[in-house]
Amino acid sequence: MVLPWRSRGGATKRRNQLNSGDICVVETKIPAQLRSSRTERIQSPRVPLTPRDAAEICRRLENAAAREENAECFETVSKIKNLGRGGGETNKKCLVQNGVVSALSSCFESFATAPEEDARLLEEVLSVLSSCLPLSLSRSEGFSKMGSTASLDRLVRFLNGADARTRQNAAFCIREVIAIDKRYVYALTDIEGACEGLVNIINDSVSTSSTKASLMAIYRAISCDNKIAARFVKLGLVGLITEMIVNNAEKSVCERCLVVLNVICDNEQGREDVLRNALIVPLLVKKILRVSDLATQCSVSILWKLWKKNGDEDRLLVEALQVGAFEKLLVVLQVGCEEKTKEKASELLRNLNRCRNEIEQTNCVDSSMHLKKVKKSF
Repeated sequence: MVLPWRSRGGATKRRNQLNSGDICVVETKIPAQLRSSRTERIQSPRVPLTPRDAAEICRRLENAAAREENAECFETVSKIKNLGRGGGETNKKCLVQNGVVSALSSCFESFATAPEEDARLLEEVLSVLSSCLPLSLSRSEGFSKMGSTASLDRLVRFLNGADARTRQNAAFCIREVIAIDKRYVYALTDIEGACEGLVNIINDSVSTSSTKASLMAIYRAISCDNKIAARFVKLGLVGLITEMIVNNAEKSVCERCLVVLNVICDNEQGREDVLRNALIVPLLVKKILRVSDLATQCSVSILWKLWKKNGDEDRLLVEALQVGAFEKLLVVLQVGCEEKTKEKASELLRNLNRCRNEIEQTNCVDSSMHLKKVKKSF
């Protein structure tokens, strides 16, 4: 019996086997319409960087930086950049583990006070350095060199520069360096144009990443000192953040804005500026249970601070009642929240209920508020 596919000679036409000892070479005929006019080669995988090679590159960069050899530093930094690109996360991790952050920080510090001709090298260093961020606590020791006066001064100049990418990288580095130690916060804010640069990053909408980095840097700065918080308030930070919460739909940006606003309300001048904004109470009530747990916690905390630390004024409570704060806070307690948030929400509810009863007794509550059916358990 002859099999049909044998009779058609399909196997003979499809391939021609050349056997030579243990080697079998198979030639496959490709249809003409699928053939390419050029030969396509499959790239062989790159050899990953070894720890020894990574340490040698870092040592070479540190030595060149100590001698202030611009050309050699630029060549080595470019090589580090290409290794990070070509080898992906494996090479980048190897470089970080073998001291590339410390080497790059040393290089940046060495040329920070150099003339503008060396700015190209510093921009390249900043670009590679920012790609290694954020750093773990164990790797942040070498990065502390970016907190020197010369390095911070150069970072501020880049922050206020014209190139969007360099401004973004400067914001990344500032965010990380002031997280290491509070003394870097004071050193940074003492530099002329530092606070303005961080606010302008947000105002100019350089990028979403740089906006988030700037917000976190501002948060860490105003958390340290009320005087620093007052400086940012004078620069119009409250109005800028309020506008961002209204216009920016991204969850992570909204969270950071509310975190910064929450810290601003610890400052007396900051609270006054927040209270002057007509949008703030409706906006805070709207964000409760709408964005995330963190956003809810911050919104409740801000409302509580604006009321409690402002002489227990009922004006804010009346405004909150009119935009549905009572119902929102009831739901917050029902779905569960952190203990501190629960305490603040409960206190606000008790006083909102008191305020509502007082208004009802004077026949000032409009029927459109839909509050009469709510159980008066507080």
